[in-house]
Amino acid sequence: MKIKTYCLVLLAIFLSGCAAIYNPIEPAYLNYELAGNYQGLKLSYRYGVLAELNNKRFAKKESKNKLQVIALKIENTTDRSFVFEKDFVFTSENQPLVLEENQKVAQLLKQKSWPSLAFLLFALTPQVQTTNGASVANFPAGLVAGPLLSLGNIIVKVNSNKQFQAELAYNTIIAKEIKPKETAYAIITISAESPKPIELKFLF
Repeated sequence: MKIKTYCLVLLAIFLSGCAAIYNPIEPAYLNYELAGNYQGLKLSYRYGVLAELNNKRFAKKESKNKLQVIALKIENTTDRSFVFEKDFVFTSENQPLVLEENQKVAQLLKQKSWPSLAFLLFALTPQVQTTNGASVANFPAGLVAGPLLSLGNIIVKVNSNKQFQAELAYNTIIAKEIKPKETAYAIITISAESPKPIELKFLF
């Protein structure tokens, strides 16, 4: 009986890894290589940030949906302000770079909660016998562990999804004003199977 109990505990620990905590990208703290200097507007970017920060669940769905989540750094060394889509846009190989909507990206990459309900199957496991002196009692380990593991995993997934969506919204490039001598950071997502070069194009 002890061996079965240990196996149940080990299995529960293994399955609890289904939920993944989200590690923020925080583009302002990443290292970049300069991709181009466009009349004083310096562009740098970095692909693969989800996988690099060990967000494996999100990175796996990123690849499955043929998306590329990119961290951006734009340094304005001029004496004027620039606004994305008003003064400049991004291009790749002389073609306009279409950015995916953050809400759509968050929905496509989010961790689904329903698989965590599988933990409820622990309720079907045999009760564990416990001894206290001469008395013997049955302890419903599965009935306790199942709902707790299921609820715990769902909470982790929901919070991770919210954090990811919030970070995308906070670091949006849409309508962002980059003031003189200011460095701006952003996170964008494009539809592409593999990384592609990004360039900056002025609209004036």
